[in-house]
This record gives sequence, C-alpha cells and structure tokens, in this order.
Amino acid sequence: MSFLLGVSDKLLMPFLKDKKYFNVSDEGEAVGMGAGYYLATGKPATVFMSADGFMNALNPITSWVIPEKIKMNIIISIGRTEPQHYLATELVPKIIKNLNAKTIYFKFIRKKS
Repeated sequence: MSFLLGVSDKLLMPFLKDKKYFNVSDEGEAVGMGAGYYLATGKPATVFMSADGFMNALNPITSWVIPEKIKMNIIISIGRTEPQHYLATELVPKIIKNLNAKTIYFKFIRKKS
C-alpha cells in the first residue's frame, strides 16, 4: 500500500497494526486527500473508515471520485452493534452496490460474531 489514511476504529486496528498510516479527523477529508494523492502520483490511495463514517465520505465519492474516475481502495469496518454502526452496517453494502463505482475497490472488515 503506497498511501494509507483514514479514520480508525477498534475493528480496523488489527488491520493497521505494523503499517504506516495517517489518521485524519473526517472520512470526507480522507477521501479528498486520497483523491489528491491519486491525481498527483497516478497511484490509488487506500482509505479506511467505519460503516457510519462511510456516510460522511459519500459526498466526495459521488461528486468527485466517481465522476472523475479516480482510483481508490476503500476499507470499511462493519458489523458493530452500536446504533450508529448497526444501521450503517445494513445500508453500506446496498449503497455501494448502487454506486456502480468502477474505479473504487471496496473491502469490508467485519466484526466476528
């Protein structure tokens, strides 16, 4: 992974262990920085976030990343049961399917039952 950034949570910490990454304050900021990295280098960034944080990232994804065909890897943690995470866990896979984003690779890190 050439450029790794996002908003970490407890499910993402095992994935991030022993990796160099930037922790930013907002998921939309992470997507914007990742898009800028791609435009500057031609290499896709890897952006990480929780399922509810993905909702914060939707605007830059749908208004910039998808229309401009910016390549990006997005890792999303799902499966937590707190109210803000539970609803997002149910919605995020459906939203992603409907985005039809051909330049974004999505990966889920799921809470083990």
